[in-house]
Amino acid sequence: MRWLPAVLLSALLGCDDGATPSSGGMPDAAVDQAAVDAARDMAPEVAVDGAAAVAVVAAAGPDQAVDVGAQVLLDGSASQGAHSFQWDFGDGRRQEAPGAEPAVTVRYAAPGRYRAVLTVYSADGRRRTDGALITVTHPPRHTPQHSATLAAVDAHRVVALSTDGATLTVVDTETLTATRRATGPQPRRLAVRDGRWVGVTRPDDDLVEIHDLDGGAVEERPMGPGAAPFGIVALGDDFAVTLQGPGVVAVGQHRWPVGPDLRGIAALPDGRLAVTRWRSTPAQGELWALDPASGATTPWALAFDPQLASDTEIGGVPTWLDQVVVSPAGTEAAVPALQANVGQGLFLNGERLDFDLALRAVVAFIDPATGAERFEQRKQFDGRGFASAAAYSPRGDYLYVATRGSRTVERLDRLTGTASGTLLDVGFAPEGLLVHGGRLWVEASLSRALVVYDLDAFDTGADPVARVPLVDAEPLEPALRRGKVLFNDSADPRLSRDGYIACAHCHLDGDGDNLVWDFTDRGEGLRNTLSLLGRAGTGHGPLHWSANFDEVQDFEHDLRGPFAGEGLMADGDFAAHADPLGEPKAGLSADLDALAAYVASLQQARRSPWRPDEALRAEGEALFAALACGDCHPPPSYTDSGFLPDGSPRLHAIGTLGPGSGQRLGDALTGIDTPTLIGLWDSAPYLHDGSAPDLVAVFQGRSAEDPHRLTDLARPGEISALIRFLETLDGREDPAP
Repeated sequence: MRWLPAVLLSALLGCDDGATPSSGGMPDAAVDQAAVDAARDMAPEVAVDGAAAVAVVAAAGPDQAVDVGAQVLLDGSASQGAHSFQWDFGDGRRQEAPGAEPAVTVRYAAPGRYRAVLTVYSADGRRRTDGALITVTHPPRHTPQHSATLAAVDAHRVVALSTDGATLTVVDTETLTATRRATGPQPRRLAVRDGRWVGVTRPDDDLVEIHDLDGGAVEERPMGPGAAPFGIVALGDDFAVTLQGPGVVAVGQHRWPVGPDLRGIAALPDGRLAVTRWRSTPAQGELWALDPASGATTPWALAFDPQLASDTEIGGVPTWLDQVVVSPAGTEAAVPALQANVGQGLFLNGERLDFDLALRAVVAFIDPATGAERFEQRKQFDGRGFASAAAYSPRGDYLYVATRGSRTVERLDRLTGTASGTLLDVGFAPEGLLVHGGRLWVEASLSRALVVYDLDAFDTGADPVARVPLVDAEPLEPALRRGKVLFNDSADPRLSRDGYIACAHCHLDGDGDNLVWDFTDRGEGLRNTLSLLGRAGTGHGPLHWSANFDEVQDFEHDLRGPFAGEGLMADGDFAAHADPLGEPKAGLSADLDALAAYVASLQQARRSPWRPDEALRAEGEALFAALACGDCHPPPSYTDSGFLPDGSPRLHAIGTLGPGSGQRLGDALTGIDTPTLIGLWDSAPYLHDGSAPDLVAVFQGRSAEDPHRLTDLARPGEISALIRFLETLDGREDPAP
């Protein structure tokens, strides 16, 4: 026979746990119990005295997914060579002693992932273990329905939008073949009803399309000038739609006022609708629960996080609230967002607002029954800048989150509250996620593709199953598409360090986030984010409140500075053109020129919904002229922004500068560049430092020298008329779509 160590031989001959070997010449004190235990768990067959030991194999059975409180059968009867069985249920309970029965039943009282471990013992004392993962969740009772860029039509079809491509693509989930149909320009969100009807919002044209997937017909529903329909969800035999312009939800013929700047919408388990405010105030993120039968609303809030920024987390307010996604159990609602650290800066709290401390991708969680945020569960993603979409697994144990600029999908384990894997490089600007048919579907908007993964790709690292094109041909000319990709991307190290910052993270869709940032560390000061829409790049003159850039290519300074990126220009070219108002950078970098081309393409502001009757408009326009507002805000651009004959920018010192106003190009800030009034209706707060929360505050003035101060010059009714006139200015001659 083969010689064996005494402890191992003793174990093979069947000593019980804790017994002293009866042979081998080792004193009792020298027995290594760990070695005894290890010997019992060695390979199943070992020759001892010429005989082959019977194989011992533990088999705990398959992993299971069960409901809380349900009876679970744990069956170890497939084990081999077992004389007795003992189960540890993974929740702190276990069988007190081994028994003869391989199967037991157990109930789990709380959601969680439990490792049920079976230990089997042979007649001669050997033991083996095996485990089964028991995933326990509340029973699914809610079918998630929320506005998105893709959705399941039925068990065999998925439908997805391409905004730039103006297409609706239906994909067979088995063959992954696609059929496409055209939509009108710039479709944004869709919803499916009854496995046949697909509602598509077109905010730029103020209408909703209803596509009949079976019959092929398309109905167009105008929603009114300036309505900007955006979010959509099936409701009964129709659709509910958020109208971002006037801040109402359209339900059939009803128009329910909800709140400003509406975007996302989702069905709640109790029949209400959850609605998001796209851009948050500095104090909190805002949502509402709407009863579609009565129009009654209940406000919900996402709290400002007051913590001081660290390497892994920051404070701030969640913003860019679009999707709200309810779990299959109906017990929580997830809101992917960007957390903006607008409470930090050298002026505000003495702390620098470095590239990795300014913003983070975040998901907030709300109790849909009460509307209360579960603040302690809010999850930030280090190295990610903006969470743009989310989707739950069928049992709600996982939440999948797209990070738009970083090109990733993150998996959160909702039972443990921890990160549980990442898919990298899923495509440019992922905007939509769907879990359907055992697969994860990712709508990568600027890759023009629906990227399909098996769900086990998070564990195996497998490549996508397919990339289904969403367009037949690229809809944008090459430089414009390249510029749009660069504007929205944060994963390219030339654009930003560690994937945090993209241009779009403050200017999503080219708009402004309507927040005030402390840029004191970069030589500016408190700065209210301006929208880029309708400005056509430098079409209205120099850029920023301090007119410190004279071409879009000057954003190379931001890429290399506050964004901590490597830059799009060659280092030598940048050194030779380091003055942002000096020799032009145009023509020195194809990518930088492409970025400028995209920003220049943003020529149209959003249509104003505030078109008053002609008499009121005329009264406000007459007052605008009588008060000489046009001296600084001459139509049609409503700005005098530009350069003086000596080459210096035209700045105005009008009494609005304050202690936090900062500098300009490392020197004194002597005045402010005149902002256009186009889009004024949609850009509160006002002034360079955001110190005026609304237009009424603007006309109260910051000081006696402030020409905006009208309290001594106009009656309240006249100021109201002036405001209503200003709120119609959107750069469009015709208010109708």
